Amino acid sequence: MRDSSLAPLLAVFYGCGFLAGFNENLVNMALVAIMGDFSVDAVTAQWLVTGYMIAVTVVVTCMAYLYRRLTMRALFFMAAGLSIVGSLGGLIAPDFAVLLAARLVQALGTGVFIPLMMNVIVDRVPHERMGTYLAIGSAMITVGPATAPIVTGFMVSGLGWRSVFLVPLAAALLLTAAGAFVVRDRREPTRGGFDVVSALLVAVGVTLLSLGLSEIALHPPVGAAALGGAALALGWFARRQLHLARPLVSMEPLRHGSFWPAAVLVMITMTTYFSLSVMAPLYFEEAAGLSASAAGVLMVAPVLANATAAVLAGRALDRRGEWPLLPAGLGIAVAGLAVTIAGALAASVAVATAGIFFGYLGTGMVLSPAQTAGLRRLPDELNAHGVSLMSMAVQLSACLGPAAYIGVMSAASVTATAAGAPAAQASAEGFAAAMAVSAAVAFIGFASAVVYARRMARR
Repeated sequence: MRDSSLAPLLAVFYGCGFLAGFNENLVNMALVAIMGDFSVDAVTAQWLVTGYMIAVTVVVTCMAYLYRRLTMRALFFMAAGLSIVGSLGGLIAPDFAVLLAARLVQALGTGVFIPLMMNVIVDRVPHERMGTYLAIGSAMITVGPATAPIVTGFMVSGLGWRSVFLVPLAAALLLTAAGAFVVRDRREPTRGGFDVVSALLVAVGVTLLSLGLSEIALHPPVGAAALGGAALALGWFARRQLHLARPLVSMEPLRHGSFWPAAVLVMITMTTYFSLSVMAPLYFEEAAGLSASAAGVLMVAPVLANATAAVLAGRALDRRGEWPLLPAGLGIAVAGLAVTIAGALAASVAVATAGIFFGYLGTGMVLSPAQTAGLRRLPDELNAHGVSLMSMAVQLSACLGPAAYIGVMSAASVTATAAGAPAAQASAEGFAAAMAVSAAVAFIGFASAVVYARRMARR
């Protein structure tokens, strides 16, 4: 490391990355209880997940500007304060609308943490060790949402769904106290205009994209109209960045042949990961009839596999490069999803859980190496924009995966119910259909990873 103060600083930001990831899946195990208490369906309730991701995506889009405009310390305390307020709101929310608003405030805060952590690593860690340190950061980001179902499953079963907000509240308070001593930097903020139109275009585009993907299977005209609007908004955003003197996010990193394929692999990997993280608890509870705490226990082994694979894969990338690490990870994920589908259709929880394990293992092998492969070859002046784009890839995946796959699951479940299937069987068939789509996307990622990794190896 470049200075002795980096270790405690990274420790705090690794904790922030874990908290941000934990909050992404904070309510997954509580969705069934929330649906019952507030009388909302699964498509409405999943906006507690998707809405959080949309807000985080907008914040991430603005992070290159915020990182220039504010000191690290100011960003940290702003994010921590919003996280605390959002967690308190979720704890006392009297209805679904207030609960959703609290989740959005929580997202505004924790959305700063991930790109801020990555910027510190990219700016201060030598490139030859970046894979290892980004891997630890990525492990925190992925272990957070993977751990959330385990912890909150017991809390929902024992204390009710509101209790899940106690975890981020306590964690944010502890991180704020620690950050008061170690979060400092010597950067001088620079002035520059903030392009409000670009931020609004991202918010509108991602919201319409999530809405379109969630509705396309159940209500095709509504879904198609929303997807068309999303394409217009996001296309306008990208075109606007190319013509602004100070873009909100520079598109220049996408001109680098080593960066944009890595960002695509990150999106495919995280779409697969989040589809499992959101839908596996629903499968265990609705199709298998397990309690939230039992479902949490079944997620322990996949969580550990994901975290271990992330750290080991980061070190392997530093030593040997992208080949054959990236295609191997996605190949394992595809095989795991195939096993998961077979287990769900055969009503075998053991087989489905084994498939979920390998799905987590494979995605853990790919995320941080793909991020590192793209970021470590960028010029220094593009680091902040590269981090923003890579973080946007992660958060867009977190928005799109649950919205799209829950839409597929809901449509398939409705079809199975109409055909006379029992409720549990209909849920299992819906889950299997969503996993089949996820497997197809992951296979495209596997093929792309083979081409990209071999090209990087030749370089």
